[in-house]
Amino acid sequence: MNSTENPAWGQDILRSGDSLRCSLQNILSGSGCDEAQAHVASLKAAQWTIRTAAQASNALPGFLASHLSEALEAAPRTDDDLLSIRGALGTLLPHVTWMNRQARADQDSAFVERHRHGMIAGPGGLFECSTLTLGLALMLPETCYPYHQHPPAEFYLVLSPGEWYREEVGWWSPGAGGLVFNPPSCVHAMKSRDVPLLALWGLMH
Repeated sequence: MNSTENPAWGQDILRSGDSLRCSLQNILSGSGCDEAQAHVASLKAAQWTIRTAAQASNALPGFLASHLSEALEAAPRTDDDLLSIRGALGTLLPHVTWMNRQARADQDSAFVERHRHGMIAGPGGLFECSTLTLGLALMLPETCYPYHQHPPAEFYLVLSPGEWYREEVGWWSPGAGGLVFNPPSCVHAMKSRDVPLLALWGLMH
């Protein structure tokens, strides 16, 4: 279904997308981190529209769906922006495509079926956008997302407890509501504890 077939549906999706983007900008702007400003500019400048081309439908597997509900219910509600993000995700997530990252030959493949990314904007996302990719990462408890790197700079808005790794920093726990910034091409990773890991992430192109 797209906004042409159901204008009201399209308006709800667009409003929720704008609300999500505005709240992310506010949180990043208020972080006081120098790394955040480039991501704020990227979010402000991004032009996105609801994808109208047919996409392969990849629903969230049932064994992960209950963990998504658990993590969303436990996500922080400490300010208006976090509340707004929870509300926007409630509208957007039923319509996104979920994908998982495959393991390289030198990586433990145990994580592959224990995680998914809900693609919100960018390649394969609910919104077409050429300048950034925005998604929601979900991992089962006791799962490690392996060490990896990529050219685009990246941010995470952490929505549940977990541990994060970045080269030259090591492992640390930002806490629910915290922010993580990964510079271009740095080695990084993340792992869940005894609860699902949930985080919004963005890549600048």
